[in-house]
Amino acid sequence: MKTRCLILLAVFSLSAMAAAAQAAQVRVVATNSWTAALAAAAGAADIVTLAPTELRHPAEYELTPSDILKLQGAGLIVSTGFEVMAKRLAEAAGSRKIRVLRVDADYSLATLRASIQAIADVLGTQDKARTSIAALETFLSSWKQELRDDGLYGAPILVHVFQEPLMKELGFTIKGDFGPAPLEAAQIATLSAQKVTCVVDNWHNEVAAPLRETMPQARYASLINFPGPYGTKTLLDVLTEDRRILAAAK
Repeated sequence: MKTRCLILLAVFSLSAMAAAAQAAQVRVVATNSWTAALAAAAGAADIVTLAPTELRHPAEYELTPSDILKLQGAGLIVSTGFEVMAKRLAEAAGSRKIRVLRVDADYSLATLRASIQAIADVLGTQDKARTSIAALETFLSSWKQELRDDGLYGAPILVHVFQEPLMKELGFTIKGDFGPAPLEAAQIATLSAQKVTCVVDNWHNEVAAPLRETMPQARYASLINFPGPYGTKTLLDVLTEDRRILAAAK
């Protein structure tokens, strides 16, 4: 009886491993480098990225006829739903019966966990997702400790709305936000009256130049979200680079 149970357990384990391997080989089409990085963290192995990584504004990329050809053989499309291409991509996916999964994209732990897990639940790669999430949790915990050691945890800052989730995750005190539209005169006056340690801009659509002039005493950092700049590829690459940029801010 014991031998039979062991054999059944072994067969079950092998079947589960085979299923996970097959799921990981599902071709995933990602709208841009950020959704691609989320898919990779979830365990996807075959990923096609539509928006070129060298673009400064990947979310504004328009779908092209050649991109439609890239959907051939795809089993899943990962999108945030806010890309310029989102509607056309959904229509193209529908005609080919490809599943479209919409996920959120920011660097708060809650969003990272939810988005990575959602993709993994489709692919059947939950073990890989758990490993990736644990690595991100460890990294952000380490970054927070570094900020505490440097006396910056809880420091008052002004932040671009697209970098606000990460800054809140790191424990900064948000005294005001701005963007994505260019700053107007009234906003400049209101924000400039705040006493802050740092102004955190978004590299992909920087708008804080006026504040650099009106608040020369504050540090300035322009952080990235989409992998690509500075040789980044993964979610951890982006966080590592942003950590470096923030530490070097002057």
